[in-house]
Amino acid sequence: MQEISREEILPPKIYEKSRESITRTIINHKKGRRVTTRTFSFLFESRDIVVNQINEMVFIENVQDEDEIKRLINVYSEQLPGENELSVSMFIEFEDQDVMVRTLPKMAGIENSVYLTFDGEELKGIPEEGRSTDVLESTLQYLKFKFDQKEKDRFMKAKNVYIETRKKGFEESARIFPELLDALKNELLSNQN
Repeated sequence: MQEISREEILPPKIYEKSRESITRTIINHKKGRRVTTRTFSFLFESRDIVVNQINEMVFIENVQDEDEIKRLINVYSEQLPGENELSVSMFIEFEDQDVMVRTLPKMAGIENSVYLTFDGEELKGIPEEGRSTDVLESTLQYLKFKFDQKEKDRFMKAKNVYIETRKKGFEESARIFPELLDALKNELLSNQN
């Protein structure tokens, strides 16, 4: 995927003028890229989402320092899928805070139990380095799915693709709906060097 350029990150005063309409557009875009199960939602990251996250951070924190803006671009760019990759933000969702506090410790390692399945293939998600601990400390995990050529070829032909969690007690699955699947296939094709 093409790197995010400094020019895409707007000064806070400029961004503020368009923020409301940009936010509406991004919310709609995210709806079309989110798949949910009972406990989890999976947001397939895109360039538009990541650029917006950086613009929001620069706006909210009123960042003016060029080095800090470049640092934010570098940090958030890690969420972009690379060649033959899909990138997913996994949200652990509880409506009740007390249930969350009781349940999160049982979910430690869940980020190592996420798979894409399709046409007899299963692709294990690779968690962001440094986030896995013996105790689950965050309700947000970042994962990448890296395809070899055989997996990519099968994925491109697949009609039914699922994202699954397989940790004992949290076995859940959701089908990736056709419109999103088509978009992901197109992105895999365009993310080639």
